[in-house]
Amino acid sequence: MTILTFKFRPVPYFILTALILLATGCASTTPDGEVNDPIESVNRNIYEFNEGFDRIILKPVATGYQKLPTPVQTGTHNFFSNLDDVVVVVNDILQLKPEQFTSDTLRFSVNTVFGLLGLIDMGTPMGLPKHHESFADTLGYWGVASGPYIVLPILGPSSVRDAPSLVIDFLVHPLNQVSPASATITLASVRAVDIRSELLKTTDIRDELALDPYIFTRESYYQWRQNRVYDGEPPKVIIEDFEDF
Repeated sequence: MTILTFKFRPVPYFILTALILLATGCASTTPDGEVNDPIESVNRNIYEFNEGFDRIILKPVATGYQKLPTPVQTGTHNFFSNLDDVVVVVNDILQLKPEQFTSDTLRFSVNTVFGLLGLIDMGTPMGLPKHHESFADTLGYWGVASGPYIVLPILGPSSVRDAPSLVIDFLVHPLNQVSPASATITLASVRAVDIRSELLKTTDIRDELALDPYIFTRESYYQWRQNRVYDGEPPKVIIEDFEDF
C-alpha cells in the first residue's frame, strides 16, 4: 500500500531569482508595440507539437472529465485551487500586500479545516475571494520585464521571465512536498486535466475565429499576463507617430 507523505524541500530562491533577473534584461515588446518573438520559427514548431499532444491526449481526456458528475468536478477543482493558495500567499508576502495576504491566509485556513481540505469552497461565501498570484507576477510587480516570448513543450506559452518562475512556484506548491514522486505526478496530471477542461470552450472559439491560432495564443498570453501583474488594471500604452508632427 502506498502512503502519501509530505517532506520539506529547500527552495533556492536567491539563485533562481538572480538567473531570472539576468535573463530578462530585455523588453517584452518591440519598439512598434508588438510582442518580442525572436525565435518564432522554433516556437511555432513547439506549438505544433503541443497542439498535437493536446489533440490526441489532453483534450479527449478533459472532454471525458467534463462528463463526470458536477460535484466531482467542482470538488476536484476546489481541492487544487486550495493548494494553489499556498503559492498565492507566498507571493502576497513577496509583493508586500498585507491585506491580501491576510485574506488569502484566512481563505486557505477556512477551506482546509472546514472545507474538507478544500473540496468545499467555504471562503468565497465568507467574503474571502480567490486571488491569483505567481512568482512571475511578483517579478512583474517589481518591474522585471517579460523578455522574449517562448513556447514550452507541453506547458505552452511563456516568456524568458515566466518560464523559470514556474520552477519556483512548483517548489513552493504543496504537490512538490508529496511523496512518493509517482503520487506527485498523478496529482499534477489530474490538476492539468482540470485546468484543460476549463479552457475547452476558449480554445474552441480560438480555433473558429483565429486566422493564425499561434499569434492569437501569443497575444492573448501577454494580455493575460499584463492583467495579472497589474491586478486587472494594466496601464494604457499610447504609441505616437512623431512623423505626423
